[in-house]
Amino acid sequence: SLNSLCSLNSLCSLNSLCSLNLSCWQVENGEGTIPIKSEDSDQQTWDGIMKGQRLRTMSCSDKIVRWNVVGLQGALLSNFVEPFYLSSLTLGYLYDQGHLSRAVCCRLDGIEGLPPHFRVNHPRLGHVSVADQVSRSTEKTTSSSTNWSCGDTRAELTDGLMGKIPSDKSPGSRPRHSRVSKACLFEQFQSLCKVTGRSDLLQAANYCSAKEQAKAFQTAKQVFFGFCRKKGFGKWIHKPVEQEQFAPGTGSSSKH
Repeated sequence: SLNSLCSLNSLCSLNSLCSLNLSCWQVENGEGTIPIKSEDSDQQTWDGIMKGQRLRTMSCSDKIVRWNVVGLQGALLSNFVEPFYLSSLTLGYLYDQGHLSRAVCCRLDGIEGLPPHFRVNHPRLGHVSVADQVSRSTEKTTSSSTNWSCGDTRAELTDGLMGKIPSDKSPGSRPRHSRVSKACLFEQFQSLCKVTGRSDLLQAANYCSAKEQAKAFQTAKQVFFGFCRKKGFGKWIHKPVEQEQFAPGTGSSSKH
């Protein structure tokens, strides 16, 4: 059973989604979300970012609704396991059953053409019985992020803006890759392929190519994108392709 505890800030596009069901994106180093316009390009470029365009990231609720179709396992693990989904989602405060369910799953009712084992998942939704009555603030939230999963010896603290573990105070110390970074997960995936004898999955030259090998997952993802466009929810804004065109071994510096 997978449970997720989210604050309102984690589902920051709920106000936009509750009435219009429009997908939203967040700007780099910014708070809040902006609805996607029809003229917006769905593919960001590295050249554009380097020339000053702000990096855009899909809102948290849009990411959750995507997970409720393609699963939490991602493309790489889809080669080994069937999709698995959130079993429950808990909101800290300002809970509304209708708005939350529409934002994270119910707007996808009616989707067709998904590969076997993929579906629209409807997690149990709830809220905490006692919540701090904190007024919404315009101040920026902290960039610190913590990750932990069953089997880890301890939690890992990362800088959410950098996506890395902050450097310590020792001389020459530099930020390190997080264990949940794309680079480190790619290394773990390759280790799994070797242990299980899946040499066919080791032929990919880079991370992006390895993800494309998961045909059923890629089909489910494209069905999801197509349904969103058909229903007028907006485009899915993609990060520059260069960020996934790295070769195996990139995350080895995180091992200490």
